[in-house]
Amino acid sequence: MNRKTSFLFLAVLLFQIAAHSQSLQDALSQEYKDHVLALRTPFAHGDQEFNSSGQLLNGRSSDPWLLYGAFQVENLNLTKDALRLEGPRVALRHAKTTDSTYITKLSKSVKIEIHLDQPLNSLDEAQALMDRVFFPEDEVTQHAAPELRRADDTTPDNQIFHVSKNAFRRPGANTPEAADDRDKEGIVLSPKPTYTPDPGYSPLALQAKFRGTVVLKILVDKAGKISRIRLEKALGMGLDENAMEEVKRWRFKPATRNGQPVAVEMNIEVSFNLD
Repeated sequence: MNRKTSFLFLAVLLFQIAAHSQSLQDALSQEYKDHVLALRTPFAHGDQEFNSSGQLLNGRSSDPWLLYGAFQVENLNLTKDALRLEGPRVALRHAKTTDSTYITKLSKSVKIEIHLDQPLNSLDEAQALMDRVFFPEDEVTQHAAPELRRADDTTPDNQIFHVSKNAFRRPGANTPEAADDRDKEGIVLSPKPTYTPDPGYSPLALQAKFRGTVVLKILVDKAGKISRIRLEKALGMGLDENAMEEVKRWRFKPATRNGQPVAVEMNIEVSFNLD
């Protein structure tokens, strides 16, 4: 094979590789673009980097809080070395009346990069890689709700009691002690808030004079500390993040059962008003 023939062969080979890579990227874009993907691991600060085994490469274990949730794919790029995805963190809300799912964007775009040990050769290989980093599509809904968890939270799920949000009263409320707030055998007495500052407005929501209520599900542990904060109903415009960040600072006297402190989970409403 002479030099000219070798050059032509190499050029054709490189063209075929480039065409295959572009074809695979197009297939991946068709499969995942505009879809919501839920990470198996907490979000890291800055860009997220994973290896081909799905292990996070730039996590920060020293963070006191871990953020779980999902994002929506807006951009996707495939090279021989990496698969890169970009999009905003989102929350999902299902409307029973219309049986529709609504997406609320929560933040600026996050970038996720999966380093490849070798180039991807097929859509099946790419999907297997994605499944190591993200939950399968049929599990997205149950993992998509944004949730903050204390890194040191070890509360077993089977030791968490549930109380009605109606039992929650802000400190300073001039309300007489209710009958169900007195110690009775087997009754869980709700945690008593001692410090519940209101979150501030985001610049965008303030400019739009936006009002509304964010619903959060919180876990108050045996020590009266908030250990988990899950977004149940989103507003958007940065107010959801503001509410979750401020609620991390709330303080309680722990709930009790038979005179002993217990961990409880309950929904709370955080209202944003300009009055």
